[in-house]
Amino acid sequence: MGGIDWSLLIACIGGASLVGIAAYHAVAGCFYCRYYIRRRAAADSWKLQPERFLSPELHRLAVWTGTRNMALSGLLSGALVYAILSGSLDTPIYTDVAGWGGWSYTIGSTLVLFVLTDYIAYLVHRTLHTRFLFKHVHRFHHRFVATNPYVTFALHPAELLLMQAATLAPLLIIPFHAVSVVGVLLYIVVFNIAGHSGVRLESALPWQPPARFHDDHHAHVHVNFGQHLLVWDRLHGTMRRQGRHYGPEVFGGRGERDRSEAGAGRQLEPFVRY
Repeated sequence: MGGIDWSLLIACIGGASLVGIAAYHAVAGCFYCRYYIRRRAAADSWKLQPERFLSPELHRLAVWTGTRNMALSGLLSGALVYAILSGSLDTPIYTDVAGWGGWSYTIGSTLVLFVLTDYIAYLVHRTLHTRFLFKHVHRFHHRFVATNPYVTFALHPAELLLMQAATLAPLLIIPFHAVSVVGVLLYIVVFNIAGHSGVRLESALPWQPPARFHDDHHAHVHVNFGQHLLVWDRLHGTMRRQGRHYGPEVFGGRGERDRSEAGAGRQLEPFVRY
């Protein structure tokens, strides 16, 4: 077994970290500059929670922890890339389209990767909202009740590691094209930042919910656990419902009925429309 190729390892880790940090600050900075700096005085016209802004201390905390976490993410993903390139780890990731059934398989598997990682993210996120993990891990992220683009990766390190491990796990089992992997991961980064922007954004992509969907998650806490597809919250009944009460101590994702309606029939209230 050969020794470590330090130059390749440093290049992989450094490259992955720099790309992640650059993408994070480029996208988040663009949103922040356009809205939170240039249009701050007109917040009522664009902000989902116009009465709430992060304090300077919380904003600096979000920027610092987000940057640190992108570097940590680059360390892990860069090490994975090194292991693949050096032959230390055998994965089914491929670069030859023709060798894996042509474009039909590559396009189909890309869709599978997107849907699979989104559902895994839903399950992990919902698990983080169980009483113990929320209070000891995920509450760190929810101190940012009013989100802004830099809040996206302001996570407890344990949460980051859990999310990244869950996201990368399918790559060790199912064959995906390398470009598909990079594309899906970049999509996740960009649209998670948009979802945390705190801005009234609508997507032209029919499957991508508006930013209000995740903003409601921060405002109401234990509800709306999905990332890019609404189907998981609809399927599991954890999408916010009209007339339900939510909050930091209302666990489970389904909210509570108002006390005045507690004795009403069993018919479920309709989901909020996004």
